[in-house]
Amino acid sequence: MCVPIAMYIYWRKTGKGIAGFVAGLLLMAALYMTAGLVLGSIPVNRSYAQPTQGITIFVTDNGVHTDLVLPVKTEYIDWRDKLHLQDYAAADSTFTQVGFGWGDRKFYMETPEWKDLTFTTAITALFWPTRTAMHVEYIARPLQQNKYQQPVILSEQQYKALVDYILASFQQQPDGEFLLIDGMGYSDNDNFYEANGRFHLFKTCNSWVNGGLKAMGHKAACWAPFSFSVMRQVRE
Repeated sequence: MCVPIAMYIYWRKTGKGIAGFVAGLLLMAALYMTAGLVLGSIPVNRSYAQPTQGITIFVTDNGVHTDLVLPVKTEYIDWRDKLHLQDYAAADSTFTQVGFGWGDRKFYMETPEWKDLTFTTAITALFWPTRTAMHVEYIARPLQQNKYQQPVILSEQQYKALVDYILASFQQQPDGEFLLIDGMGYSDNDNFYEANGRFHLFKTCNSWVNGGLKAMGHKAACWAPFSFSVMRQVRE
């Protein structure tokens, strides 16, 4: 067989393979989006009624990723006993809130801003179960309600359940100390810690926050891979 014909056959076969692969990815993405939209709109704990008094937390959304923001100190826990202020150059005892976000460790480490996102990092985080980290940020003043910051009032029992859920998400040493990842924070008032669990397509940063809502009996989505699915439940 002459070389031009052989090359033509090779590229034709290769082209079909690539086209099939791309079509498969598009179909998978469409199914994932559909499942996320449908299951994200189905609530669990739908009979939940928010108390009028209690401990106020916030669920925050940057458009892609959600966090849980809790008071630094309550009767149940003082987070400074676990998240030592000496590890935060810009934080001090006047800071009133602390934010928690769980996610893919490599993604967190290598993507401080969306412009830093690489194709390899994104694909690995989505399609392969990966190690996780907890992002912690001390916040100077109480948050205010807006489109991206939704307050949630909890009873003492609900708050304890949420704290236990967050504590269980941290890897801990035998003495109970969290495992700080040195020098990886984005600023002087945040840090990363080793976390429990694996990040993958079906367990994302948003499904972790949604899991926290479920753990304390709050209205939550059946499954929430997207931030808007989480926020929909806390707003309603």
